[in-house]
Amino acid sequence: MAAVAWPALGTTISIDENSPPTGTYTLIGQVKSIKGAGGGEVGERDATTLASTVKVPLPTIPDNGEVSFEFNADPTDAVHQYLQAQKEAPPSSGFKNFKVAFNTTGTTSTKVFPAFVKTVDGLDADGPDDNLSASVTLRVNGAVTSVP
Repeated sequence: MAAVAWPALGTTISIDENSPPTGTYTLIGQVKSIKGAGGGEVGERDATTLASTVKVPLPTIPDNGEVSFEFNADPTDAVHQYLQAQKEAPPSSGFKNFKVAFNTTGTTSTKVFPAFVKTVDGLDADGPDDNLSASVTLRVNGAVTSVP
C-alpha cells in the first residue's frame, strides 16, 4: 500500500462551550498551527527487585498531555474572548470538550478530548508587518477518542 501524506491545510480545532458537553462544537477561527493532538505518554512504575538482573519498568496509566495552538488573534472575536475567559475563570467541571478535525478527504478523522485552558500567552504584536497573534495550551484531563 502506498504511503499517504495528508495536508495540514484544512485542519480545524473546535470547542463545545456547553456544560455539560452536548457534542455541539464552535470553530476556533484563524488557527495557524495545532500541536500535540492525541499525544501523551504512558506512566511507568519500577518493578525491579534485588533478584533482577536488569531494570523492570512496567506501564501504568496514560497521561494524555497537552495540546497547543497558535492563531491570528482577534480581540473582538467571541470565541477568542471565550478562551481567555476560560483561563480567567476555569469551569467548575474542570473541562470543556475539544475536537481536532483533520483534512482527510473522503473520510472523517478526528481527535476529541476533554481539557481545560492551561495558558493563554496573550496577544503578540511583533511588528508593523505582522498580525496580532496568540497561543493557547490545553491540558487534556481524560481519554482521547479517535475516529477512525
